[in-house]
Amino acid sequence: MSSKNIHANQKIFCAGFDNGYGSVKLLVDGFDVVRIPSYISREDMEDVPGRVVFNGNAYTVGESAFRTGYYFERNTDSNINKVNNALITLLGALAHLPHRKVWHLKLVVSLHDVALTKELCQILNGEYQPMLAGKLSDVKVEVLKVVPEGMGALFGRKLPKKLTVVDFGNGTTLYSRYFQGKREVHTPYAAGVEVLIGEIAKKMKHLNGGKLGDLSKIRFCLEMGHTKYSRDIDIKDIYTTCLKDWYESYLKKPVNLALDAKHQGDEIWAIGGGCLLPGFKKLLIQNGFEILENPVEANSYGLLQMAKAIVMTVNS
Repeated sequence: MSSKNIHANQKIFCAGFDNGYGSVKLLVDGFDVVRIPSYISREDMEDVPGRVVFNGNAYTVGESAFRTGYYFERNTDSNINKVNNALITLLGALAHLPHRKVWHLKLVVSLHDVALTKELCQILNGEYQPMLAGKLSDVKVEVLKVVPEGMGALFGRKLPKKLTVVDFGNGTTLYSRYFQGKREVHTPYAAGVEVLIGEIAKKMKHLNGGKLGDLSKIRFCLEMGHTKYSRDIDIKDIYTTCLKDWYESYLKKPVNLALDAKHQGDEIWAIGGGCLLPGFKKLLIQNGFEILENPVEANSYGLLQMAKAIVMTVNS
């Protein structure tokens, strides 16, 4: 992690926080983005990146939770986890950055359901003294704003007059339409990449000694851009079949809506980790989608820019 141009005594940092179903993205001004799986383990572990000891409880957040080999909680397991787990996953993301004695974070946060803004702010706002990767920190969290999922990806960009955006996320697929920069339509479809992974897990039993595939291992290999589930198991054929079924059953509707919008003069943009699934990116491009640069982290980059803009406005 780089911390260039950061004054040693600086305490206040703007940040963008995207606590997704699939992965947590935290971008603190001046540091590299932290992108980790939305996993929380309560197993005993060393003081690894993502280790948080807080309020008498110990957690490991991110890839190390998966590496324990034991049960871990995932954001995608429940709709409310994005809110209830937000402070733990935020602290877990901080525990991946170089240690600082004091963090005062001024956050802009994205949320799938902005009706839960009040609950999210109550969970995040406050002053805490956690151990982060084995070292004590004073952490103050101040939520400046909560915005709908995906809005960060558009912030600061020159938007076309008519725009449709499809966010291919882990838990949900979001379809949004904008006119002159204002959002007019926002429809969530509860069928993200997790549904595809679940189908692969069921269909690979014959390759896996009669057992369901491990969801996290399937996700990991797909995120790495291949289909090698393990040294001995390649799920390429199953993946290809399941991808077609998933698209036909769940994604065809929002994609067709976007293509209809294109016919009406909209530019169509795609964001979210689902864009990068092997073979799927090519299909989207062939259909006229523009895939935003860095589609997984584009939202968190915009959230940070929003935080900086709010702080500048307040201070000017």
